[in-house]
Amino acid sequence: MRQQVCIEGRVWIVAAILLTLCQPQQAQQNVTKSQTNAPQQPRSESTKQAPISPAAQPSSDPQPQIAPAFGTLLKKSVAFLTVDYQYGSTSGQFRGTAFFVLYEDKRLGDNRGFGYLVTNRHMAEPKIDGHQVFVRQVSLRLNMQPAPGTSQSLEGELSLGSNIPWYFPTDEGVDLAVIPLNLDQSKVDYLPFPVSLFATKDIIKSQNIAEGDSVLFAGFFYQFPGQKMIEPIVRQGILAMMPNETLTTTLEKPGNLYLADAHVFGGNSGSPMWVNVEGFRGGMMVAGGFPYRLLGVVSGYFFESSDFKLQIATTVSGTSNANSGISLVVPADELKALLDRPELQRIRDAVVAQPQD
Repeated sequence: MRQQVCIEGRVWIVAAILLTLCQPQQAQQNVTKSQTNAPQQPRSESTKQAPISPAAQPSSDPQPQIAPAFGTLLKKSVAFLTVDYQYGSTSGQFRGTAFFVLYEDKRLGDNRGFGYLVTNRHMAEPKIDGHQVFVRQVSLRLNMQPAPGTSQSLEGELSLGSNIPWYFPTDEGVDLAVIPLNLDQSKVDYLPFPVSLFATKDIIKSQNIAEGDSVLFAGFFYQFPGQKMIEPIVRQGILAMMPNETLTTTLEKPGNLYLADAHVFGGNSGSPMWVNVEGFRGGMMVAGGFPYRLLGVVSGYFFESSDFKLQIATTVSGTSNANSGISLVVPADELKALLDRPELQRIRDAVVAQPQD
């Protein structure tokens, strides 16, 4: 049964819980306590802010907990995005992936910040044969928290409307789009991925991230998207190239890209791709802590044409030609730059400046 998800606004304060779930039980209890005692969230005329508990309160007789698998945690940042469009007399749907990130802000307290939904620009502003289509409706499919006394999640649907205030990079070659968005974590089963775990250039240098490192992504699998709940597929590969020069992006403009030897296909547009930072690095073995950093966002892939030339396709339009297995990834630096845009920073500043109740 599909439930309708309601939201009161698009600019929310959200608790960072991805990291706390990877900590020992005592550490998780301490974080929960500090956030529970945090001041109430500010309110604005257009958006009602509400404190969100990062985890269930520990019982008086705490039981040992087994940390969720990393793949399970990463999948919880993903939602399925559906765009209903009209193009002349033709109507249809584009289906892809979106995911949630957390822009931490110490002004709100520890492990708290602002939530954003991330996808590709070609999903937010789809085109057919180079012509932009009219977007009639955009919706998200997500998993709901299990009902009391049960362990089974149900699917929920969130309508975002048609006139969505997407934010895009100033560089029109960067295939990214974001909107401020957070949902009630007591009702929706999702985890935003912290910006502090982005594999930016500084992190790539300090942790010796390079070609040959293991990567994985989670996204929409059109053959089996899930019937009672969404089922993101997780696939892995290796980081194949980190060129210093620009490449032609899926928006047919020059831009910065990484290439991964990871097979993407229809519906994977907008999927987050992570890189594993554990292993032998810089002459020493690195282990412990959360092992993944966000490498970037899946944008498309190279396909092999009939004359054996490699060409670019998005995972929205696709092609009947052979998929080369080389995927295009928009670097996390581009996403961080988008989130740092002055327009979004002004919104965050305004929310922080609101008087507390």
